[in-house]
Amino acid sequence: MTQFLAFILLIGPLIFVHELGHLLAAKLVDVKVVRFSLGFGPALAKIRLGETEYRIAPIPLGGYVTLLGQSPDEPLAPHEAHRALRNRPLWARYLVLGAGPLFNLLLPLLLYFTFYLGHTVIPPPVIGTVLDDSAAATSELQSGDRIVAIDGTDIHSWGEMQDHVRAAPDREVKLQIERDGVRFDRFVTPRRSVVKNAVDEPEARGMLGVFPWVYAPQIGIVDTDSPAYEQGLMTGDIITSINGEPIETVEDLERELTRQGTALLRLTYLRAVPVRGELGTYWWYASHHARLLPRHEAGASTGLLPANTFVRTVASGSPAAKAGIRPGDRVLAVDERPVTRWETVAVMLDRQGTKPIDMRVQSPGEAPRTVRVEQEIRTHRGIYKQERSYLFFGADPYAKREAPPPEPIRGRVTYAVRSAVSETLSMLGMMWTSLRQMVTLERGVDELSSVVGIFNVAGTAAEQGPGQFLLLMALLSINLGFVNLLPIPILDGGHLMFFTLEALRRRPLGQRAREVASAVGLVIILVLLLIALRNDITRFWMD
Repeated sequence: MTQFLAFILLIGPLIFVHELGHLLAAKLVDVKVVRFSLGFGPALAKIRLGETEYRIAPIPLGGYVTLLGQSPDEPLAPHEAHRALRNRPLWARYLVLGAGPLFNLLLPLLLYFTFYLGHTVIPPPVIGTVLDDSAAATSELQSGDRIVAIDGTDIHSWGEMQDHVRAAPDREVKLQIERDGVRFDRFVTPRRSVVKNAVDEPEARGMLGVFPWVYAPQIGIVDTDSPAYEQGLMTGDIITSINGEPIETVEDLERELTRQGTALLRLTYLRAVPVRGELGTYWWYASHHARLLPRHEAGASTGLLPANTFVRTVASGSPAAKAGIRPGDRVLAVDERPVTRWETVAVMLDRQGTKPIDMRVQSPGEAPRTVRVEQEIRTHRGIYKQERSYLFFGADPYAKREAPPPEPIRGRVTYAVRSAVSETLSMLGMMWTSLRQMVTLERGVDELSSVVGIFNVAGTAAEQGPGQFLLLMALLSINLGFVNLLPIPILDGGHLMFFTLEALRRRPLGQRAREVASAVGLVIILVLLLIALRNDITRFWMD
């Protein structure tokens, strides 16, 4: 019952808004509206207000507005002939038939606005991790830097920073940076990266090579003759202080180790210990102390290394396991390029795809070795049962990290309006691309979904909360408006196509031609509905 109510609550407003668009436009241009119905079938309730009958019907799979003179062969009373749709000017007919899809395309603006207006905080434009040999590293950007402005435009969030940078591949931009309370300018050229967007289209983007999160000062050890290993430190331990100086990030750890040189190090560190409880296994971080004297013959080495490129787990049977990578290994280089951050490893693996790639790794107490990895393409299904493909490597790093605390949004209404417009335009662009891909056979019809699919995802979206429900409603509203504008007879877009042909020919299309076109349109719609129904049955009930 909950799923059924969610389904009604999801599609009811979409149908109402669509038909309301036709109704208001018809009233505006003085076309008589005979009936306004939500749902199909015999009326459950109806009321007449003025000349229009308003009704609610039991089959909530659509609705309709009956307009005077909508059918070419409908008999008309002489005193009402001027109010028939077919006798109104061409611009008026365009308005009446186009208002339904237009209202569906405008509704998401309100839904997205409501969704984003509920946001009170947003991730700040503060750099956490800088990739090796990136545009940011070349320009000496550091962890903790705040990007205040780009090319003179104030930046208030991480998302705004990303949008500006992505739009400037291989083009120099001026960044205003705030570091330790001091502001200065840096000129940076984001590097071009071609990635696939949400509809698998290649897209050129500018990349700084920065991420918002910072890593905890976890350590890794590969030298079993080092002072750190001899004192019992282990890969995964978290250093909290060195000689009384607090250590909060892996960058702090690297700087402090360099600064101390050959002096004795007094360390405080945390080690995770599993503790079994009534509800499961918990991790208890116990505090320990150690004293390390760097070895002079090894260049003042303690054996302490940042754990960023150490492997924590390896999935059984994964490409990483097949290549011989083991937990505790340190990744030294990928394709002969030295790495100090796991993000660099991930970026290079993503660019390589399923082609073989060489990785230089080292196990504790062993000499470095080269392994060859061939990633696999695997699929998974999200909460809405949509299949997605992804590259699978099978090794995960030590990645205890956190992002900077979110900050209050300045100008929430402006933020919500800007986000609503951007999201709506983005979704429309993706739908246009998807349609083009289907027409050119670049994309199959296996992603089409019918009312059965909507029924299933309605309950899932409701379980995720009101925010996800609003997002799904906005997406379906854009779909409904977009599809109805397609030039397929029996859809609103088909009628608009007939009106356009009438404007070009200076006379209406013949009755026989309209009937044939409508029959063809009906066949197209039925075939697509059957394909979508098959997809939904396969996706939801034969999984």
